[in-house]
Amino acid sequence: MEQLARESGGRVIDVGNSGRRLEDAFDQIQDELRTQYLLSYTPANKAADGKYRKLEIDCGKGNNVQARKGYYAIVGDDNSDN
Repeated sequence: MEQLARESGGRVIDVGNSGRRLEDAFDQIQDELRTQYLLSYTPANKAADGKYRKLEIDCGKGNNVQARKGYYAIVGDDNSDN
């Protein structure tokens, strides 16, 4: 689960069997959902060659970005959701 979360830009919140930790997790999720932003990206390299393209997103000091690390430029993909 951690690998899937890491590769897709997400994260895992381990609450175990603790009701209190579950409540805290929902509070974190609620806070994060209130502070989401959408970033649009158009690649300079438009070649749909199947290669992996690394993404680096920086919003300045003190700001945390949660996003996937890159994408594959799949043949036939118009990159509309990258």
